[in-house]
Amino acid sequence: MKRILVTAWLTALCYLLLGNVYAWDVPAFLRMNGGARMWFTELQGDLIQGDRTKLDLTENLGIKRTKLVYEFFGSARIENIHVLRVRAEPYTVYEQSGNDSSLKVSDWWIGYDLDFFMTPQMLLGANIDAEIVNIDTKVRNVTVGGNQYSYDSGDTRAIPMLGFHGTFYPIFERIALRPNVSGRVNWWNYNNLEAWDWEVASSVDIPVNNLWTWTVTNGYRFSHIKNRRNRDTLDVNRSGFFLETSILF
Repeated sequence: MKRILVTAWLTALCYLLLGNVYAWDVPAFLRMNGGARMWFTELQGDLIQGDRTKLDLTENLGIKRTKLVYEFFGSARIENIHVLRVRAEPYTVYEQSGNDSSLKVSDWWIGYDLDFFMTPQMLLGANIDAEIVNIDTKVRNVTVGGNQYSYDSGDTRAIPMLGFHGTFYPIFERIALRPNVSGRVNWWNYNNLEAWDWEVASSVDIPVNNLWTWTVTNGYRFSHIKNRRNRDTLDVNRSGFFLETSILF
């Protein structure tokens, strides 16, 4: 609840900063932005064995359910309708304090957006992404159904993702800020590999001068991966609220 209140307070503060700002003014040919995100994740999932026994990541392995994840991102909008994007979660470890069981994630994205419908208040488009994700799990002295499990498993997968996105820009008179509400969905399901990733967010763009704009965003993201590996099948969900900030040139 504290995280939700802090996020809501920061967004409200941005809407109150109405004075001493410049009008929205960005180059028509090329716009670039970069920033960082704090994602307050909650972990859920199982390691499914060959005999369909499920090792729950939090209940059986004892891995901590919550973790603050840091992500970094950048994008370039070319000729207004084409967007190239990169995003990185370099290294995150969900650990168990009582033994060596853990789950380690490294997640990298490269994507392209085509915004085929644009009005002063709405943007709609399709997107394709390549997600390169490495998830390593370490199982130590876990007993389920009278059997004890101790093993390491992990691999790196390149996942093609298809999806769509949209943004709505409400217009407020006498306000120089640019608030918006957005959503994005990515999906893939083929050859023992299933992935979902969606998020909804609200943002406010704060023009600082004619060259750059500061953006503050808060939202909620859900990520799901189910992947058959040599030793087991990984079925993991991560979800939670996020807060991010970026600079737009």
